[in-house]
Amino acid sequence: MLSTLLAATGLAACIALGLHMALPGRVRARVDAGLHRLVGSLRALATRASGWRRQQRQTRAAALEAQRVIRRARESALHDERDSRTDGEWTGNVYRPKSFDKPKKPH
Repeated sequence: MLSTLLAATGLAACIALGLHMALPGRVRARVDAGLHRLVGSLRALATRASGWRRQQRQTRAAALEAQRVIRRARESALHDERDSRTDGEWTGNVYRPKSFDKPKKPH
């Protein structure tokens, strides 16, 4: 069964190549260009399909990483609320602890 299939495929390829060689130059060039376009479009389709899967994986990984970072930041913020060292004030994006307001002792 397999040998018959391979023989039939080989025969079809030989007939196709023989017909291709028998075509006039202009027609042969047009057939070659059409086959070239077909192969290019099939290749672009395969690339798009694999790129789509890769993008889906990257998007999923980025979402998981963002959730992990947000969870870590929330846990850190909860820890800082319980910590007494967080007393201070913000001026713009600069944090100034209240411990800096204490007078300095001379040496």
